[in-house]
This record gives sequence, C-alpha cells and structure tokens, in this order.
Amino acid sequence: MYTPQIDPFATLDLPETHLNLPVISFFRNIVTPYARSLKFNEPEILHPERLLSAWKDFSDKKTRLILGFRHAYGDDPQMMVYTIHHVLPKLGRKNRARLPRLTHAHFIYGSEVPLWSGPFVRWLLPRAGAVPVGHVHMDSKGMTRIRKMISGADFPIALAPEGHVTYASKRVLELETGTARFGFWAMEDLEKQGRTEEVCILPVSTHYRYADSSRKILSRYIAEMEKICGLPCRSRDREPASLAERLSGLGSAIETRLRSWYGKTAPLPEGAEQKDLRDAALAQAEHILRIESPQGERAMARLYRIRAKAWDGIFREDLDGMDGLQRELARRTCGEAWFAMRHMELAELLEYVPLSGVSPEAPLEDLWETADNFRDYLERIKGGTLRNRAPRAMRTPVIVPGEPIRINDWAELYARDKKAALQAVTDRIKEEYEKCIKEYLHEFG
Repeated sequence: MYTPQIDPFATLDLPETHLNLPVISFFRNIVTPYARSLKFNEPEILHPERLLSAWKDFSDKKTRLILGFRHAYGDDPQMMVYTIHHVLPKLGRKNRARLPRLTHAHFIYGSEVPLWSGPFVRWLLPRAGAVPVGHVHMDSKGMTRIRKMISGADFPIALAPEGHVTYASKRVLELETGTARFGFWAMEDLEKQGRTEEVCILPVSTHYRYADSSRKILSRYIAEMEKICGLPCRSRDREPASLAERLSGLGSAIETRLRSWYGKTAPLPEGAEQKDLRDAALAQAEHILRIESPQGERAMARLYRIRAKAWDGIFREDLDGMDGLQRELARRTCGEAWFAMRHMELAELLEYVPLSGVSPEAPLEDLWETADNFRDYLERIKGGTLRNRAPRAMRTPVIVPGEPIRINDWAELYARDKKAALQAVTDRIKEEYEKCIKEYLHEFG
C-alpha cells in the first residue's frame, strides 16, 4: 500500500554538474558489489572490438563519442556504469588496447529524476558528472550544457535515444531525434573551432539472460501476483509452457480489472482495445488536472503534459510566501497531482506493455521480462512507480554494440535540410538497434 503525497515540496535547485574525481574513485571501488546488489552478473559483450575501437578513437582525439544505449529497463544506466567502469578496462587489457586509466562517461538524465530519486541520488548525480535535461519544457540551459560537453568534455556522453524506459528489450519503438540533434550541433561547433574530430554515435543494445535455475524463483514471483489478483496459485508449475500460461492468465486478470475500473468513469467502446484503456487513463489524469488536449494528439505528448503539470503541483516555488489557507489549498493541489500521476504512470505501461499474447514458446528471459512488466502494472494500480521494481534473480547482462554512426557523413544533407538529416540519423540509430537485436538472437536465440 502506498501513501498519497499531499504535502508539496519546495522546488529543488540542483547544483551545477561538477565532476568529483574522489567520488568517482570511491564509487569505482564499490561498483562490483553495487552491481551484485542489483542482481547483475558480469556483463558479456558481443563484438567487443566495436566498443573498444569507439572508446580508443575518442581517447586518441579522433572522434567525439555519444554512447546511445537502449533503455528497456529502469536500471540500464546503472548497468552501463558498471560496464564502463569495470568491464571496459578489463576488455582493454585483454585485447591490449590502450585506454585511459579512468574510463568514465557523462550520463544524461531527465530533470524529473531528482524529484523522486531521494537525497543521495540528488547529491551523487552532479558529482558523477551527470547532466539533467528537461523532456517536457524547453530546456535551453540543459541543451546548451550538453552541447558544450559533447564537443569539449574529457569523457564521452552516454544517453538513451528512446528518451524513457520502453519495457521491451527485443522491440525498438519510436526514437526521439534529440540524439541526432546533439550530434549535429557538436559537428557545427567543432567546425567553428577548426577541429578535425568527427562526431560518432555508438548504438548499444542491452539484454539480460537468466539461468535455468531461476524458473523456481520466477514461479514464486508469479504466484505472488496471482494471489494479489485473486487467482489460484500454481507455484509448482515451473515448466516454461506452464509459466507462460500463468502469465497469460495474469495479464487477462489485470486487463479485466482495468476495464471494470475505467468503465465506471466513462463507457469504453464496444470491443475496447488496450489503447482505449490507455486513453481512458490519460483522460482521467487530464480531468483531475483540468487539462484539455488537442484532438488526435499523440499519447506520449499528452503523457508528458500531464507529468509536467503534476510535478508543478507537487514541487512548488511559492511555498514560503503562503498563508495558512493557501498552504491547505496547495496540499489539495498536491494530492490531486499525485492521483493524476498514478493514472499517467498506468497509461505509460498501457502504451508499451501488452497484457496479452504471451507465447507458450517464449524463452525464459522473455518470461522474466513479462513478469517484471506485469508486476509494474500491479504496483502502479496500487499507487507505486517504476522505482518500486526490485530484481528477483541474478541475471547476466549482454551488451551488443552496433556499428558507429558518423554524423559527418550526413553533413551535406544537414546543410540542405536539417529536418531530413535529423530523421535520417534517427532512422539509422533504429536500424542499428534492430541489427544488434538480430545479432543477439543469432548468438543466444
């Protein structure tokens, strides 16, 4: 059970990003036990030469590097930190590739992360050289900071071109054009400075493998959710086909509950699909916050608008000057915003995670992915968020770097048609992700 947030917070003022080497050194010493606490085994890297070559070209001042990693899970950034600080140096020694003594990257994160992540993360992020950027409001300050770092920082930039968690490691959905935009800006800045480095984007796909022995843990995990949904618990059914069948039943139960819940507010269309449930959740959030969205607007645009207004209701700049009555009204506004975000969080899952279609032939890693996603559904229905997900079993990350994308190859197109160039590079990133997924499936499928 989660307690609604009814007391607004004062708006957070984040300190400027300032890399603190003692902090980095300390974290580097504890990164392995930290990774184990997140249930990560040491990552495997397919085609390690691609990652090594890209990193070496950056350290040799031949390129400026943007590491574009997929963000299918909430803890992908932590896993990439582990890879960069622990696995990459070992790869360099093994392959006799001369890398800098400190392998590090400046991670880009959404400016909303410090709002929910707690005081320690708020303290750590700027000292680790991480850079915030707004996804909803136009964040010219954040964009300018990132632009300068791509062309001038001592370490590569790491970001997620998908812009948010997508919950699916083997499907690539719509990408934002921001990564390509940063790349072209850096190319322009380098040209103005008379520098010869090229700008490269290295797409990286991330996957997780589970030992066969984890089926017992997965069965208990599903049984917990079956109990929550009032379904018969079948914790002894551990064969893959049985696990898939149980997950199908679980997804159906969740969908039935959501249809019943949202159908009470506004009638759902005959034969309503999952997108109709998503739209109902968005409509509920918009009603609470008194938002009117343009007809036919994309679901993600509506979601971002809800998130922005809700955060503005929870984090306030004007608390100090309020009298008693104003503060009580601010508490009501905060409570409404909190409840609106619960609908918004659920709508995000309904956009990305199907509640049906679990294949009886699905591999174990897909069953784990589905189970985690269904757990997210249950936690969000109860009032939780993505950060309430806790890993249940040890997993082995598999990192698949793609071929580097050289932004300078699109310089002529960019000079003629910036929009077309941005889309062309974004499409190329997506193609590389899909190629990485195929390489992963060829190796482990």
